[in-house]
This record gives sequence, C-alpha cells and structure tokens, in this order.
Amino acid sequence: MVQCLLSRQCSEGNFSNQGRVLSRISVNFIGLWRVFLGVRSITVEVSTIDEARDYVEKNYGSVFREKLKARGFNKVESIWDSSNILLNGKNISQLDNPVLKDGDKLDVLSKVAGG
Repeated sequence: MVQCLLSRQCSEGNFSNQGRVLSRISVNFIGLWRVFLGVRSITVEVSTIDEARDYVEKNYGSVFREKLKARGFNKVESIWDSSNILLNGKNISQLDNPVLKDGDKLDVLSKVAGG
C-alpha cells in the first residue's frame, strides 16, 4: 500500500486524501464550445472521466445554458450530453472502461458542426 503523508506526488501516482489515483489531464473545448464558454483549454486533476464531466458541468454549465437560452434554445442539455467527447482522439462512447493517466487529453466538441 502506498501512502502519501506530506506530498500529493508519490512514486506510484498522484493520490488525493481519499486514496484515489488522480491524473492531471487537459480538457480542450473545440469550435463552438470554445466561443460559448470563453475558454480554450483547462487542466484538471481527476480520477475518472465522470469526475472530469462533473468538473466541466459545475464550472461551465451555467455559462453554456445562458448562451443557448439567449439564442432561443428552449430545451438545453448539459455540455456533456450536447458533445462528442474524445479521449486522446478516440470517442469515449467506443471505449470500454477507459482509465485516465497523466497527460491524457479530453476534447469536447459539439455534436453538430459545419464547415
């Protein structure tokens, strides 16, 4: 068993005070989401993709909903439900139980895009 007493950095990974392995990942907002949310990329320390989703929704969900309502959209879903999410270039819906590691990249992009 690995214990981290004074430092969050351990030789076998990053651990929170709850014993979960934390990975430092980049979350990149692509296209329309970048414009709507006013941010290009964030770095977060999470242990699962669900935690990354919760972080994005908690910190950017209200801005997302306000922008959509201002444009006349009455039915507003979450950022996550309105997006394709890629983990290192692969759609997470096609991955079986993906495990995050330091340096991973989550790309969040609109399900509908034009060009």
